[in-house]
Amino acid sequence: MNKQSDSLSEQMHIDSDEQRSRKVFIDFTDNDIALLKELKPVVAAHAARVVDVFYKNIQDYPELMRIIDKAGSNIDRLKQAQKRYLLEMFEGDYGTAYVDRRLRIGEVHNQIGLTPRWYIGSYSVYVQEIVPLINKKYRFKPARRQQATLAVNKIISFDSQLAMDTYIHGLMEDLGSVSMSKDIIDNSVIAYRDFIGKVASGDLRERLEVSGDDDLSQLGSHLNDMTENLGTITNQMREVGSSITSTVSELDASVTAQSSGTAEQAAAVNQTTATLEEIRQTSTQTLDKAQTLGQSAERTRKESSQGLAAVQEAIEGMAAISSKVDDIAQTILALSEQTQQIGEITEVVNSLAQQSKMLALNASIEAAKAGDAGKGFAVVADEVKDLAEQSQQSTAQVQKILQDIRHATDRAVMATEEGSKGVDRGVLLVERSGDVMRTLSEVIQETVTSSQQIVAAVRQEAAGIDQVNTAMGEINKVTQQFVSTAEQTQQASRDIARLASEMGKVVSVYKT
Repeated sequence: MNKQSDSLSEQMHIDSDEQRSRKVFIDFTDNDIALLKELKPVVAAHAARVVDVFYKNIQDYPELMRIIDKAGSNIDRLKQAQKRYLLEMFEGDYGTAYVDRRLRIGEVHNQIGLTPRWYIGSYSVYVQEIVPLINKKYRFKPARRQQATLAVNKIISFDSQLAMDTYIHGLMEDLGSVSMSKDIIDNSVIAYRDFIGKVASGDLRERLEVSGDDDLSQLGSHLNDMTENLGTITNQMREVGSSITSTVSELDASVTAQSSGTAEQAAAVNQTTATLEEIRQTSTQTLDKAQTLGQSAERTRKESSQGLAAVQEAIEGMAAISSKVDDIAQTILALSEQTQQIGEITEVVNSLAQQSKMLALNASIEAAKAGDAGKGFAVVADEVKDLAEQSQQSTAQVQKILQDIRHATDRAVMATEEGSKGVDRGVLLVERSGDVMRTLSEVIQETVTSSQQIVAAVRQEAAGIDQVNTAMGEINKVTQQFVSTAEQTQQASRDIARLASEMGKVVSVYKT
């Protein structure tokens, strides 16, 4: 078969079976492919920066810049090619076409003199830049993060194998034109083959004995450098695996403690919720009683207001009675004075009657002296005498009646005075009752206000308890969610531990 028409994978005997075998050896699965495709948008968004870091590292080494200049290329052009190379790692298609492109890149590197020392070592730049992107994307999914990191390491390992195959293939082609004895070449090839076999089997402790500056010696140096880099990467992966295992153990212990504490917290929350429910019921009863107290106080206030109004009316009535008693007393005093005046008039009338009687008696005497001529005058004198006696009798009766009236008036005056004093005492007592009722009304009003404040306070307390009860319900939900999350975290930590163990098994193949 014409080698010019064959692809590099065919020339180097890396057919589909060989490709599959290599993928099986590094445990490169469909799940890894899915993860790499899932990472493509993240890597694409940062590809320019990753490539900038990649070539910034290269620019720090003059010998690499000389190789680039000698090849007639420049950094800007290489950045575009390197960006395509980087993104192809996350395309998800790793068949023969992918293998051929990788082999072609390796062949170009070999032709321009870029040795495996630099090419293989540059993969660590990718690891340093891509792993933080993975950690950020899956910061809340530790198991997914670990799997993605392993997937990146596997595709880099696959590319590294292809790169080394390219260098070895180029070397084998160059050997035919190298001016060396067949025995030396055969011995070197055997030594290199044995060395590569040991490396392939996982023994990274061996190194080739290299002397001279020919192409074969340079290849040996490059193989030694490659093995050194693989050893460094393997040790780093061991340390990462050990660190992951230790961290997972601590995380598992922490989650276990958190789960225990959360369970206790959940029990406490449930107990608190039950207690709050009892308090809420008690608060409701207190509110009912406080409202009943407020209603009773309001009724008492109304009744006290009515009582106060009645006392005020009584005070006004007693004042009216006192005024009327005073009027009666004045009337009785006026009557007493008039009775006194009548008595005086009666005494005058009695005195006049006495005088009339004496005059009538004298007239009778004079009429008797006159004889028959005085008989008519005697009759008149007798009648005047009779009238005077009747007047005396009448005045005596009037005097007696006036005396009775005077005694009655005196008694009435005394009774009126006693009544006035009683009315005054009654007014005083009613006023005192009014003061007491006013004080009682003020106290009752304060009681009404206090009861209203109690009702308002109890309502606020009930509302606060309802809010606390609601909050405790939310806390209980969050606690249950936290318990579930803790269980999920614990399961995730165990998955990570399992993955770390698997990674350890992969790395354990290599001996450093």
